[in-house]
Amino acid sequence: MTKNEFENRRLEAIQKMKQMNSQSTHKEPEPIKKPQPPNQTSVLSGLGLPFLDNLKSDGDMTLVLGLLLLLLSEKADKRLLFALVYILL
Repeated sequence: MTKNEFENRRLEAIQKMKQMNSQSTHKEPEPIKKPQPPNQTSVLSGLGLPFLDNLKSDGDMTLVLGLLLLLLSEKADKRLLFALVYILL
């Protein structure tokens, strides 16, 4: 590569840099829009039971409710079932 070719490429690079810089300063960046989740009313909140609203956020409450339903289907002792209901409140 000769000295003249090197100088020409350097000038081209400077010109491209100035062109890209002028293009980027004229345009304002577009804000990134986050997709909105669809508005859905929870089926659980429509029942009117206060502990059902927290099922999605509270894993312990979900576990106790699952245990309660399992023991209820197995016809467990009523005092145990009432104790689990008390824990849910």
